[in-house]
Amino acid sequence: METNQYMDMFLDESHEHLQSLNDGLLGLEDNAEDLSILNEIFRNAHTLKGMSATMGYNKIAELTHEMEDVLDMLRKEQLKVTGDIIDTLFKCIDSLEQMINNVANGDPEDLIDVSNLVAKLSAILRGEKAPAAETSTPAPSAPASTTAPAPTAVDSSIPVDLSETEKNVITEASKKGMHGIYLKVTLAESCLLKSARSYMVMNALEELGEVIRTIPPAEDLEQEAFERSFEVILITGSEEEQIRDAVLGISEIETAETQIINLNGASAPAPTTSTPAPAVEQKSASTAPATAPAPAAAPKSSAPANKPATPAGGGQSAPANAAAAQKKSHAGQSVRVDIEKLDTLMNLMGELVINKVRLEQIGQTHRLSELTETLEQMDRVTTDLQNIVMKVRMVPVSQVFNRFPRMVRDVTKELNKEINLTIEGEDTELDRTVIDEIGDPIMHLLRNSLDHGIEMPDEREAKGKPRIGEVGLIARHEGNNVVIMVTDDGKGIDADIIRRKAVEKGLFTQEEVDAMNDADAVRIVFLPGFSTAEKISDISGRGVGMDVVKSKIESLSGQVDVETHVNEGSIFKIKLPLTLAIIQAMLVQVQNEMYAIPLASIDSTLSVQPNDIRTVQNNEVIVLRGEIIPIIRIEESLMVPHIHDTKELFVVVVHAGDSKAGIVVDKLIGQQEIVIKTLGNLFMGLKMFSGATVLGDGRVALILDVATMLN
Repeated sequence: METNQYMDMFLDESHEHLQSLNDGLLGLEDNAEDLSILNEIFRNAHTLKGMSATMGYNKIAELTHEMEDVLDMLRKEQLKVTGDIIDTLFKCIDSLEQMINNVANGDPEDLIDVSNLVAKLSAILRGEKAPAAETSTPAPSAPASTTAPAPTAVDSSIPVDLSETEKNVITEASKKGMHGIYLKVTLAESCLLKSARSYMVMNALEELGEVIRTIPPAEDLEQEAFERSFEVILITGSEEEQIRDAVLGISEIETAETQIINLNGASAPAPTTSTPAPAVEQKSASTAPATAPAPAAAPKSSAPANKPATPAGGGQSAPANAAAAQKKSHAGQSVRVDIEKLDTLMNLMGELVINKVRLEQIGQTHRLSELTETLEQMDRVTTDLQNIVMKVRMVPVSQVFNRFPRMVRDVTKELNKEINLTIEGEDTELDRTVIDEIGDPIMHLLRNSLDHGIEMPDEREAKGKPRIGEVGLIARHEGNNVVIMVTDDGKGIDADIIRRKAVEKGLFTQEEVDAMNDADAVRIVFLPGFSTAEKISDISGRGVGMDVVKSKIESLSGQVDVETHVNEGSIFKIKLPLTLAIIQAMLVQVQNEMYAIPLASIDSTLSVQPNDIRTVQNNEVIVLRGEIIPIIRIEESLMVPHIHDTKELFVVVVHAGDSKAGIVVDKLIGQQEIVIKTLGNLFMGLKMFSGATVLGDGRVALILDVATMLN
């Protein structure tokens, strides 16, 4: 089978299943008696095994098979959930993630040595607490997923070749009182809907066991790319007669040949063929036993990774299973779309907005009433289209947040602390381009809270606090922005310590830090190279400080700030725009140059006379409702050539965080939707601008970076 065309789907679904495995194990660690969690973990491991085997990644399949055996014994209460088992399974997930990442990068999957993990899992299955002494990598010819030698002889009467993984699965099944069955199904010549009949056959077989392979593959069965017959390899505890009866109970099935697969090379009975009697009334598909798996247990690719599937009896079959493939095609109404296609769609939407504005200008200039009326309708349509395109690009922050519970769990154990992570607002949506960039800054803030913020349990008790520290990860909408907060109830940040460290590092003089209030002093943590850590730690960034967080957030047109109280805790607040593609902006003119100021940064606009501008300590200011607002003249800041004077000036009052300023301009053009275009590498050094936009008349206007201008 040509697997390259399925690679992207395999990688996406593998990451979803790994995330679900992480979430499930975290839940199991908190509630070891919850059988539904164990069933969900088992289904994810089982599906990942089948997907990997289908794609030919046998090492991944072997490791997940060993995990599946341990999980199966836990489900059957033949083993008890222990910390050692949980830790081992977490290590298996880490190794699986590395192997899948290797596959994604075009590297061999077996760059990761999992022999120690396989030995550990085998020891757990034998009821031992430690792996066997010999844990070296097995020879290539020996399957890693079984402690017994791989069977080398296969029943020659079976007309198919079994892979090593399939042999291992059948061997392990035989240890549990099950057996492998070869089944050949032949459809009636009059059968018109071959794919529907194959689907019904697979459904019936799933109720009796586990399909590990179909010939031809599931995709061919679904597309009816076969003649009248197809073959199935099945693991089951049922007898051959029961298998045949279940298949022959489906209409338009001519024959069903079964044979038990014998891996020991001994002679096996000849295939048994049954033909349905013409007079027997055919069973309807709706007469399936009540214990059949619910349709909701279809592969999880149609649902978000953090949404548990409906519990159902029996294991979920591998993707090679035709029934699973059929269900996948009908389950859910979502479609995977390459992010590059969404970017192209957004660019085309941007061009449409630019041309719409151009047409509006033409209509106003030439006073074309018919064009104006048409443009009003076009404006409504383009606005709706723009909103839909924006929503398509929106993804929940849960895609980022889901990775952190596991990280917090591991760091907590490493630091010997007791910490509880609370996540709120994970359904809050952000533009995909923003989501892809915020993971590292949030991780850095979380690690600092875990390492520097939360105290050791004994220290917390001495302060009268609960032994368990609380760390929060909160997301919510605020207007056209999304706010993400990392909170903790730890020791907070001492402004006096910050001042002392700043002086020691030569960043400020003693007089300068003494003049700072506590809030400004705490913000020193965002300066490059600043850290209060007494020793380098791998947990919280090796003393790099928060400057990397600040620079990354500002590159996304966002802001980051901190609020802290000694012995009460800290709140790091990240404010991000919903999207970086199309925004509302105020167009202004300075001399003959046009600029755009993002509307989200504007507080108000006002008209002033030159004598309304005053000078305080050599700085120009205006007084607005009793508040002193410093003045920024773009003409001077950007060295715009002076051509003429205007009697009336306009001030655009902007904000960034708690800072405010008034930008003096010659003319207010008006509010307009603009499409943000990056300036490219050539203009990376222009810190005053966050990008550029193309106006309706073809002119280019630079977009002012308010946060940089105010700092």
